[in-house]
Amino acid sequence: MNHKICETIKNLRISRSISQENFANALGVSAQAVSKWENQKALPDITLLPKIAEYFQVTIDTLFKGIIQDESTFLDSISDSLELNKKGWDKISSKDWGGTHLPLWGVFIPTEGKLHLLDELTGKNVLEIACGDGQSLLYCGQRNAKELWGIDLSERQLEKARQRLLKEGMDAKLFPSPMEVNPGVPEHYFDLVYSVYGIGWTQDLDKTISLVAKYLRTNGTFIFSWDNPILPCIENKNGQYILQNSYVDELMVQQKMREETVVRTNWKLATYINSLAKHGFKIECLVEDSQKYEDTIYNEKYYSEHKAQYIHHSFVLKARKL
Repeated sequence: MNHKICETIKNLRISRSISQENFANALGVSAQAVSKWENQKALPDITLLPKIAEYFQVTIDTLFKGIIQDESTFLDSISDSLELNKKGWDKISSKDWGGTHLPLWGVFIPTEGKLHLLDELTGKNVLEIACGDGQSLLYCGQRNAKELWGIDLSERQLEKARQRLLKEGMDAKLFPSPMEVNPGVPEHYFDLVYSVYGIGWTQDLDKTISLVAKYLRTNGTFIFSWDNPILPCIENKNGQYILQNSYVDELMVQQKMREETVVRTNWKLATYINSLAKHGFKIECLVEDSQKYEDTIYNEKYYSEHKAQYIHHSFVLKARKL
Protein backbone atom coordinates (compact mmCIF):
# COMPACT_ATOMS: atom_id res chain seq x y z
CA MET A 1 0.00 0.00 0.00
CA ASN A 2 1.32 3.46 -0.93
CA HIS A 3 1.13 5.23 2.41
CA LYS A 4 2.67 8.42 0.96
CA ILE A 5 -0.52 9.34 -0.91
CA CYS A 6 -2.55 8.90 2.31
CA GLU A 7 -0.11 11.09 4.21
CA THR A 8 -0.13 13.73 1.47
CA ILE A 9 -3.94 13.94 1.38
CA LYS A 10 -4.03 14.39 5.15
CA ASN A 11 -1.31 17.08 5.12
CA LEU A 12 -2.98 18.96 2.27
CA ARG A 13 -6.35 18.93 4.00
CA ILE A 14 -4.99 20.02 7.39
CA SER A 15 -2.73 22.73 5.95
CA ARG A 16 -5.79 24.31 4.32
CA SER A 17 -7.98 24.01 7.44
CA ILE A 18 -10.55 21.88 5.57
CA SER A 19 -12.72 19.46 7.55
CA GLN A 20 -12.96 15.79 6.60
CA GLU A 21 -16.69 16.29 6.03
CA ASN A 22 -16.27 19.18 3.58
CA PHE A 23 -13.50 17.36 1.72
CA ALA A 24 -15.64 14.22 1.50
CA ASN A 25 -18.65 16.18 0.23
CA ALA A 26 -16.56 17.75 -2.52
CA LEU A 27 -15.46 14.30 -3.70
CA GLY A 28 -18.85 12.64 -3.29
CA VAL A 29 -17.59 10.11 -0.73
CA SER A 30 -18.23 9.58 2.98
CA ALA A 31 -16.23 11.18 5.78
CA GLN A 32 -15.54 7.65 6.97
CA ALA A 33 -13.80 6.91 3.65
CA VAL A 34 -11.58 9.97 4.06
CA SER A 35 -10.79 8.93 7.63
CA LYS A 36 -9.71 5.48 6.42
CA TRP A 37 -7.39 7.04 3.82
CA GLU A 38 -5.79 9.34 6.36
CA ASN A 39 -5.33 6.52 8.86
CA GLN A 40 -3.76 4.45 6.08
CA LYS A 41 -6.43 1.73 6.32
CA ALA A 42 -7.48 2.15 2.68
CA LEU A 43 -6.45 3.91 -0.52
CA PRO A 44 -8.69 6.22 -2.54
CA ASP A 45 -10.02 4.72 -5.74
CA ILE A 46 -7.63 5.49 -8.58
CA THR A 47 -10.45 7.22 -10.50
CA LEU A 48 -10.66 9.80 -7.68
CA LEU A 49 -7.02 10.92 -7.97
CA PRO A 50 -7.61 13.54 -10.72
CA LYS A 51 -10.49 15.00 -8.70
CA ILE A 52 -8.40 15.10 -5.51
CA ALA A 53 -5.50 16.75 -7.34
CA GLU A 54 -7.84 19.33 -8.88
CA TYR A 55 -9.46 20.04 -5.49
CA PHE A 56 -6.09 20.84 -3.91
CA GLN A 57 -4.73 22.43 -7.12
CA VAL A 58 -1.69 20.11 -7.18
CA THR A 59 -0.46 17.51 -9.65
CA ILE A 60 -1.19 13.79 -9.32
CA ASP A 61 2.56 13.33 -9.11
CA THR A 62 2.57 15.52 -5.99
CA LEU A 63 -0.05 13.28 -4.40
CA PHE A 64 2.31 10.31 -4.75
CA LYS A 65 5.54 12.09 -3.83
CA GLY A 66 4.22 14.28 -1.02
CA ILE A 67 4.15 18.03 -0.36
CA ILE A 68 7.39 19.68 -1.39
CA GLN A 69 7.20 22.25 1.40
CA ASP A 70 6.03 21.09 4.81
CA GLU A 71 4.10 23.89 6.51
CA SER A 72 2.97 21.89 9.54
CA THR A 73 5.57 23.25 11.98
CA PHE A 74 4.86 26.83 10.94
CA LEU A 75 1.09 26.37 11.24
CA ASP A 76 1.47 24.87 14.71
CA SER A 77 2.96 28.15 15.91
CA ILE A 78 -0.14 30.14 14.92
CA SER A 79 -2.79 27.43 15.14
CA ASP A 80 -4.58 28.82 18.22
CA SER A 81 -5.17 32.27 16.72
CA LEU A 82 -6.12 30.79 13.34
CA GLU A 83 -8.67 28.47 14.93
CA LEU A 84 -10.15 31.31 17.02
CA ASN A 85 -10.47 33.52 13.94
CA LYS A 86 -11.88 30.75 11.77
CA LYS A 87 -14.62 29.99 14.29
CA GLY A 88 -15.25 33.70 14.77
CA TRP A 89 -15.60 34.49 11.07
CA ASP A 90 -17.79 31.44 10.45
CA LYS A 91 -20.19 32.80 13.10
CA ILE A 92 -19.90 36.39 11.83
CA SER A 93 -20.79 35.16 8.35
CA SER A 94 -24.13 33.85 9.61
CA LYS A 95 -24.98 37.33 10.94
CA ASP A 96 -25.27 38.97 7.51
CA TRP A 97 -21.81 40.49 7.74
CA GLY A 98 -21.07 42.53 4.63
CA GLY A 99 -17.77 44.11 5.58
CA THR A 100 -15.78 46.52 3.45
CA HIS A 101 -15.65 45.71 -0.25
CA LEU A 102 -14.99 47.32 -3.61
CA PRO A 103 -15.58 50.00 -4.75
CA LEU A 104 -14.88 50.94 -1.11
CA TRP A 105 -11.29 50.54 0.06
CA GLY A 106 -11.81 51.55 3.66
CA VAL A 107 -13.65 53.62 6.24
CA PHE A 108 -14.52 57.18 5.16
CA ILE A 109 -11.83 56.96 2.45
CA PRO A 110 -12.64 58.01 -1.15
CA THR A 111 -13.95 55.19 -3.33
CA GLU A 112 -12.18 53.42 -6.20
CA GLY A 113 -14.20 55.65 -8.54
CA LYS A 114 -12.13 58.60 -7.28
CA LEU A 115 -8.84 56.89 -6.45
CA HIS A 116 -8.45 54.82 -9.67
CA LEU A 117 -5.99 52.42 -8.03
CA LEU A 118 -7.05 49.42 -10.09
CA ASP A 119 -5.56 49.24 -13.56
CA GLU A 120 -7.63 47.98 -16.49
CA LEU A 121 -8.91 44.54 -15.43
CA THR A 122 -10.00 43.18 -18.81
CA GLY A 123 -8.28 39.89 -19.47
CA LYS A 124 -6.38 39.94 -16.14
CA ASN A 125 -5.91 37.11 -13.64
CA VAL A 126 -6.97 38.37 -10.22
CA LEU A 127 -6.47 36.94 -6.72
CA GLU A 128 -8.09 38.32 -3.56
CA ILE A 129 -6.60 37.63 -0.13
CA ALA A 130 -9.32 37.28 2.54
CA CYS A 131 -12.06 37.47 -0.09
CA GLY A 132 -14.94 37.08 2.37
CA ASP A 133 -18.36 36.76 0.77
CA GLY A 134 -17.14 37.59 -2.72
CA GLN A 135 -18.46 41.11 -3.25
CA SER A 136 -15.08 42.49 -4.34
CA LEU A 137 -14.48 39.51 -6.63
CA LEU A 138 -17.86 40.23 -8.20
CA TYR A 139 -16.77 43.85 -8.74
CA CYS A 140 -13.66 42.62 -10.59
CA GLY A 141 -15.67 40.10 -12.60
CA GLN A 142 -18.06 42.81 -13.71
CA ARG A 143 -15.01 44.65 -15.07
CA ASN A 144 -14.07 41.71 -17.27
CA ALA A 145 -11.28 40.13 -15.24
CA LYS A 146 -10.29 36.91 -16.99
CA GLU A 147 -9.91 34.67 -13.92
CA LEU A 148 -11.13 35.18 -10.36
CA TRP A 149 -9.35 33.47 -7.45
CA GLY A 150 -9.88 33.90 -3.72
CA ILE A 151 -8.49 32.73 -0.37
CA ASP A 152 -10.37 32.99 2.91
CA LEU A 153 -10.12 31.33 6.31
CA SER A 154 -13.89 30.93 6.66
CA GLU A 155 -15.58 28.16 4.67
CA ARG A 156 -18.97 29.77 5.34
CA GLN A 157 -17.81 33.03 3.85
CA LEU A 158 -16.51 31.19 0.80
CA GLU A 159 -19.81 29.40 0.31
CA LYS A 160 -21.56 32.76 0.27
CA ALA A 161 -18.98 34.01 -2.23
CA ARG A 162 -19.49 30.96 -4.42
CA GLN A 163 -23.27 31.41 -4.46
CA ARG A 164 -22.99 35.16 -5.11
CA LEU A 165 -20.74 34.65 -8.12
CA LEU A 166 -22.73 31.74 -9.54
CA LYS A 167 -25.87 33.87 -9.39
CA GLU A 168 -24.13 36.35 -11.71
CA GLY A 169 -22.87 33.60 -14.02
CA MET A 170 -19.28 33.87 -12.81
CA ASP A 171 -16.85 31.17 -11.78
CA ALA A 172 -14.05 31.51 -9.27
CA LYS A 173 -11.42 29.26 -7.77
CA LEU A 174 -11.90 29.62 -4.02
CA PHE A 175 -9.66 28.15 -1.34
CA PRO A 176 -10.60 27.71 2.36
CA SER A 177 -7.16 28.37 3.81
CA PRO A 178 -5.07 30.61 6.04
CA MET A 179 -3.39 33.30 3.96
CA GLU A 180 -0.06 32.37 5.58
CA VAL A 181 0.29 29.20 3.46
CA ASN A 182 -0.15 28.51 -0.23
CA PRO A 183 -3.29 26.35 -0.59
CA GLY A 184 -2.46 25.42 -4.18
CA VAL A 185 -2.42 28.82 -5.86
CA PRO A 186 -0.14 28.95 -8.95
CA GLU A 187 3.00 31.07 -8.78
CA HIS A 188 4.02 33.84 -11.21
CA TYR A 189 0.46 33.75 -12.55
CA PHE A 190 -1.50 36.82 -11.43
CA ASP A 191 -1.63 40.34 -12.80
CA LEU A 192 -3.29 41.65 -9.64
CA VAL A 193 -3.39 40.48 -6.04
CA TYR A 194 -5.43 42.63 -3.68
CA SER A 195 -6.99 42.62 -0.23
CA VAL A 196 -9.76 44.94 0.93
CA TYR A 197 -9.54 45.23 4.71
CA GLY A 198 -8.32 41.65 4.95
CA ILE A 199 -4.55 41.41 5.07
CA GLY A 200 -4.38 42.90 8.56
CA TRP A 201 -5.85 39.65 9.89
CA THR A 202 -2.69 37.75 8.98
CA GLN A 203 -0.86 36.11 11.87
CA ASP A 204 2.46 36.41 9.99
CA LEU A 205 2.65 39.50 7.79
CA ASP A 206 6.06 38.79 6.28
CA LYS A 207 5.07 35.23 5.35
CA THR A 208 1.88 36.46 3.68
CA ILE A 209 3.63 39.17 1.66
CA SER A 210 6.33 36.72 0.58
CA LEU A 211 3.59 34.47 -0.82
CA VAL A 212 1.92 37.38 -2.62
CA ALA A 213 5.27 38.13 -4.29
CA LYS A 214 5.37 34.52 -5.54
CA TYR A 215 1.80 34.62 -6.85
CA LEU A 216 2.39 37.73 -8.95
CA ARG A 217 3.95 37.99 -12.35
CA THR A 218 6.80 40.43 -12.81
CA ASN A 219 5.30 43.93 -12.97
CA GLY A 220 2.12 42.64 -11.32
CA THR A 221 0.27 44.85 -8.85
CA PHE A 222 -0.47 44.34 -5.16
CA ILE A 223 -3.04 46.63 -3.52
CA PHE A 224 -4.33 46.35 0.03
CA SER A 225 -6.16 48.46 2.59
CA TRP A 226 -6.37 48.36 6.35
CA ASP A 227 -6.95 50.38 9.50
CA ASN A 228 -4.60 53.23 10.25
CA PRO A 229 -2.44 51.38 12.83
CA ILE A 230 -2.66 54.33 15.23
CA LEU A 231 -6.45 53.91 15.40
CA PRO A 232 -6.46 50.89 17.79
CA CYS A 233 -4.12 52.82 20.09
CA ILE A 234 -6.70 55.57 20.68
CA GLU A 235 -9.47 55.50 23.26
CA ASN A 236 -12.42 57.84 23.56
CA LYS A 237 -12.71 59.43 27.00
CA ASN A 238 -14.78 62.36 28.18
CA GLY A 239 -15.07 63.95 24.77
CA GLN A 240 -11.39 63.51 23.92
CA TYR A 241 -9.24 61.12 21.89
CA ILE A 242 -6.41 59.79 24.04
CA LEU A 243 -3.37 57.76 22.97
CA GLN A 244 -3.87 54.89 25.37
CA ASN A 245 -2.06 51.87 23.85
CA SER A 246 1.38 51.36 22.35
CA TYR A 247 1.89 51.91 18.64
CA VAL A 248 5.55 50.82 18.65
CA ASP A 249 5.12 47.40 20.31
CA GLU A 250 2.83 45.89 17.62
CA LEU A 251 0.56 44.30 20.19
CA MET A 252 -1.92 41.50 19.63
CA VAL A 253 -5.40 43.05 19.63
CA GLN A 254 -8.64 41.28 20.61
CA GLN A 255 -11.54 42.68 18.65
CA LYS A 256 -15.29 42.18 18.83
CA MET A 257 -17.02 41.77 15.45
CA ARG A 258 -20.76 41.25 15.71
CA GLU A 259 -20.22 40.03 19.29
CA GLU A 260 -17.61 37.45 18.17
CA THR A 261 -13.98 37.64 19.33
CA VAL A 262 -11.22 37.65 16.72
CA VAL A 263 -7.54 38.56 17.09
CA ARG A 264 -4.92 40.37 15.05
CA THR A 265 -1.55 42.04 15.44
CA ASN A 266 -1.43 45.81 15.10
CA TRP A 267 1.43 46.01 12.59
CA LYS A 268 3.14 49.40 12.20
CA LEU A 269 2.92 51.08 8.80
CA ALA A 270 6.71 50.76 8.53
CA THR A 271 6.40 46.98 8.96
CA TYR A 272 4.10 46.76 5.93
CA ILE A 273 6.37 48.94 3.80
CA ASN A 274 9.61 47.23 4.84
CA SER A 275 8.18 43.77 4.16
CA LEU A 276 7.09 44.89 0.69
CA ALA A 277 10.57 46.22 -0.02
CA LYS A 278 12.17 43.02 1.30
CA HIS A 279 10.17 40.89 -1.11
CA GLY A 280 10.85 42.90 -4.23
CA PHE A 281 8.03 45.44 -4.38
CA LYS A 282 8.19 49.09 -5.37
CA ILE A 283 5.68 51.33 -3.58
CA GLU A 284 3.66 53.30 -6.13
CA CYS A 285 1.37 55.17 -3.77
CA LEU A 286 0.14 55.37 -0.20
CA VAL A 287 -3.34 56.78 0.26
CA GLU A 288 -4.28 58.36 3.58
CA ASP A 289 -7.40 60.44 3.25
CA SER A 290 -10.87 60.98 4.70
CA GLN A 291 -14.01 62.49 3.28
CA LYS A 292 -15.00 65.79 4.85
CA TYR A 293 -18.20 65.95 6.87
CA GLU A 294 -20.06 69.00 8.12
CA ASP A 295 -21.39 69.40 11.67
CA THR A 296 -19.92 66.17 13.04
CA ILE A 297 -20.54 65.35 16.69
CA TYR A 298 -18.22 63.49 19.08
CA ASN A 299 -19.32 59.96 20.00
CA GLU A 300 -17.82 56.81 21.49
CA LYS A 301 -17.76 54.72 18.30
CA TYR A 302 -14.52 53.12 17.11
CA TYR A 303 -15.13 54.53 13.62
CA SER A 304 -16.76 57.96 13.61
CA GLU A 305 -17.11 60.85 11.20
CA HIS A 306 -16.01 63.20 13.98
CA LYS A 307 -12.82 61.25 14.75
CA ALA A 308 -12.04 61.04 11.03
CA GLN A 309 -11.52 64.80 11.00
CA TYR A 310 -8.54 64.28 13.35
CA ILE A 311 -7.08 60.97 12.17
CA HIS A 312 -7.60 59.12 8.90
CA HIS A 313 -9.17 55.76 9.67
CA SER A 314 -7.82 53.81 6.69
CA PHE A 315 -4.82 53.56 4.42
CA VAL A 316 -4.34 51.94 1.01
CA LEU A 317 -0.97 50.79 -0.33
CA LYS A 318 -0.32 50.09 -4.01
CA ALA A 319 2.91 48.32 -4.91
CA ARG A 320 4.37 46.73 -8.02
CA LYS A 321 6.49 43.57 -8.17
CA LEU A 322 9.87 44.31 -9.73
